[in-house]
Amino acid sequence: MTTFLILLFLIAFAIYIFLQHPKFGKAPSGERLVQIQNSPQYKNGKFENQSLTPDLAEGKTMAGVLFEFFFKKVDRKIPTDLIPSVKTNLKELPLNQDALVWFGHSSYFIQLEGKRFLIDPVFSGNASPIPGTTKSFKGTDIYTVDDLPEIDYLLITHDHYDH
Repeated sequence: MTTFLILLFLIAFAIYIFLQHPKFGKAPSGERLVQIQNSPQYKNGKFENQSLTPDLAEGKTMAGVLFEFFFKKVDRKIPTDLIPSVKTNLKELPLNQDALVWFGHSSYFIQLEGKRFLIDPVFSGNASPIPGTTKSFKGTDIYTVDDLPEIDYLLITHDHYDH
């Protein structure tokens, strides 16, 4: 029993140390915390959407979703073929030409009325802070940061460790 408790403690401690890595961010403080607390969407110690945005689809539970994710066999969960894609030279797009490029997931490059927007960029090939997990599908990872022209606006719409 003592060995089990020591092992459990060591695992918990290792997880705690892992979560201290800078890629997980840190709690806001100082001027940044004041700015957050002054936001009209910041209520009861957290941000709240202006309209109801459920975490799960109606009739689903977190336990059910986790069970399906880990234990339900799904055919073709991962594409067997390369995702078709076309790589555009974004640096050569005339600034007056409107363009929309989807990088996969929620990542976009938008050029509109002479302004360039980068939304939720993911160029790591991995949507998780744990290497080797949640990799991008082949064909959706054809762009790198070096392919981007200078941008005017960067928009992060949700929390991901890959952004």
